Amino acid sequence: MNLKKLVSLAAALVALMAVQSATAALIDFGKLFGPAPIQLDAAPTPEKSVSVDSFKQLKDHKQVIITEFNVQFLTSKKASASSGRETEGAAHVNSNIKLLGLTNETFQAITDQAYTNFVKGLTALGLEVKPYSDYMARPEYENMKSYLKTSPLEVSASIFSGGQPSFVFAPTGMPICLFGDESAVGSGSLMSAGMGRSAPHSIEPQIAKESGIAAVHVYLVVDFCQMEAKGGVFSYTATVDTKPQMSIAKISRCLFVFGGGMTGGLEYVKMKNNAFGKDEYVSALNDVTTTGQKVGDAAAGVIGILGGTGGTYKTRSYEAVADPALYQAAAIKYLTAVQDLMLDGIKAKTTK
Repeated sequence: MNLKKLVSLAAALVALMAVQSATAALIDFGKLFGPAPIQLDAAPTPEKSVSVDSFKQLKDHKQVIITEFNVQFLTSKKASASSGRETEGAAHVNSNIKLLGLTNETFQAITDQAYTNFVKGLTALGLEVKPYSDYMARPEYENMKSYLKTSPLEVSASIFSGGQPSFVFAPTGMPICLFGDESAVGSGSLMSAGMGRSAPHSIEPQIAKESGIAAVHVYLVVDFCQMEAKGGVFSYTATVDTKPQMSIAKISRCLFVFGGGMTGGLEYVKMKNNAFGKDEYVSALNDVTTTGQKVGDAAAGVIGILGGTGGTYKTRSYEAVADPALYQAAAIKYLTAVQDLMLDGIKAKTTK
């Protein structure tokens, strides 16, 4: 190949890389494909917010019992981004943030109120909600006890591989019951629910079939911060945008166990995307990056936004200090909004 052809090929490759980089910067493929994020303050509809199974079995079940109501509160997050090729001076940025200023009493109060609101929603559907004490009175309950966990539960690698640091709360007087389909924010890995014939996920379909009382499982995840990482091989910069903002994570779900059939008569309501709220709850956002981490690195002009170009490595650490009253009010508001979307979705299915 002569020099002229080599130059032409090199120019074509450079142009292609520029187009790819510009396209990646201009087009958000996540927004083009798949449901849009849910804006809870904009009166979202169930049709655009949740996916609902047929729930045909609900017509034969007028009594339900809530055997799982878990609310997971994220308290720490991290994200990273890189750009360029390692051989050409890649950029790496890392950002992490912790949520401070809240106590177990606040998380418990949020969980209890969300549970109360959910019971009211089930009742509005025409269902009789049996007390958890009825479940405890079942002869099978004694064998299930070893699978139940005390609330609150601190999430660790042994419980939730790859999960973000967090705490799971159940309503006062109820233990934490894991059905095995609870997935982690970020990694998608599943919580460990335990195996065995007496495990709740193994025995509940049989109990529901024999008693005619459907078991209801609710798993809700409260996220405190949005972290958007941008970069890639064809990008000249890497950035992580860290913004405290409350949301209910897409992995939240509601499950009815009716019993019977090959699958145990399971019917799901799942979120189509993350659900965001506008209410602010942070009283202070502090950059607590150590001096050592900042060596040779000029801090970003706007706190929460970290960027780097070729040949750089940057790290930022933040602490978001919550106002307990504002956080509690926002969490209850948005948890209830998501629960209402789920229940309205079931109602729409069963009244067609």
